[in-house]
Amino acid sequence: MRNLTIFLTIFIFSSYAYGEFSLIKLGVDDNNTVLVTGGIQGDEPGGFMSANLLARKYEIISGSLYVVPNLNMPSILKKSRGVNGDMNRKFDKISDKDPEKDVVEQIKSLVLQPNISMLVNLHDGSGFYRPKYINQMMNPNRWGNIVIIDQSTLDGALYGDLEQNANKVVDRLNSKILDPKHKYHLRNTRTSDGDKEMLKSLSYFAIKNGKSAYANEASKSLPINERVYYHLIAVEEYLKLAGIEFKRDFELTPQGVKKALDEDLSVLVCGKFLFYLPKSRLGYIPLSSDGKLDFDCDNALVALTKTQGIYNIHYGNNIITRFTPEFFEYSNLIDEIGIRIDDDEPKFVKLGQKIVVDSSFMIMPKDGVRANIIGYGTTISDESGIKITKDMIKSRFSMDKKEQIYRVEFYEMCDGKDKFIGMILVEFAK
Repeated sequence: MRNLTIFLTIFIFSSYAYGEFSLIKLGVDDNNTVLVTGGIQGDEPGGFMSANLLARKYEIISGSLYVVPNLNMPSILKKSRGVNGDMNRKFDKISDKDPEKDVVEQIKSLVLQPNISMLVNLHDGSGFYRPKYINQMMNPNRWGNIVIIDQSTLDGALYGDLEQNANKVVDRLNSKILDPKHKYHLRNTRTSDGDKEMLKSLSYFAIKNGKSAYANEASKSLPINERVYYHLIAVEEYLKLAGIEFKRDFELTPQGVKKALDEDLSVLVCGKFLFYLPKSRLGYIPLSSDGKLDFDCDNALVALTKTQGIYNIHYGNNIITRFTPEFFEYSNLIDEIGIRIDDDEPKFVKLGQKIVVDSSFMIMPKDGVRANIIGYGTTISDESGIKITKDMIKSRFSMDKKEQIYRVEFYEMCDGKDKFIGMILVEFAK
């Protein structure tokens, strides 16, 4: 039985603020937990999108997996290697004044937990590594498509045959390469021999503390879905080495990965809000008048920022939509509403859901609740009890680019001053 616990922090930034990371736990905790991290450098989307897909699309059948997809969310939002310097160079020494000190100490504490037996850090590197110089993009100074270890073995550690295990991962990757130039190689940085940069890294911090650590690099020359494809092949091999059984709900091919990534963005559940493949610009969205933002999203790569009164919804490196706020008091009067779909018998639908209709829907009246079908009416009145077809709603108010999805908002009627309860989305299938 899968046991899933998610700790999510949504990041609200108006500047280069520091935020915490998300930790997703899959499986049942035991003393053989693999920790996978992505996003320590914010300009490496292959790494953090792979970790996020791992957290959202995999099921652990036996064993334990921890995933941190957004280790450096402020840098992810800014498409920056590090808005406060390279975080992956702060695990040896860090100033008390460094704005990232807290998050660095938190990830250190996580790595040091007794149940963590292996760390896998996901990165994107430039070009394609080759042991000998071939050309500008394929030479020893490139970091793309390599498996990295700090040393050959780690005595006394679980999975301490680092080189042997890493070579198994390399062989697996090369059995699945899409093009000969994508060939993977092992790169042993021999960190303790004096690699001054790698001495400061997260992976070497793990090694110093007796934890096996590996890094996987995918080339920045590849499209995102191919980077994720290679990262996930590597992660799956590490899970197999650790005896962790898993399954996923998509095919591990470049095409299957692309579809899974698209699906991952298709529905965003964020507290009282629901977004489905949103347009680049949406109309007024009801926010809390008390300044508290009920926007706790179920996706660790989604964040909200504010710029000159306009709110931006981010997904990783990209802004997927912008909207103007409208402020209301919030209410929890109801958490479901009766809806008649295509003349069938009414059924109760939880707020924060998307329903699909062929031709029509009707919101069933509820005492004290006002339904507002965005794009239908022009007056502030309860729009429940009305059979609604698509042609009755102005298409410019749709939530999606295909103009098939519309939102219905619900308000508690309080002496002429409405309080926002929540929303549902209605998709017209035809």
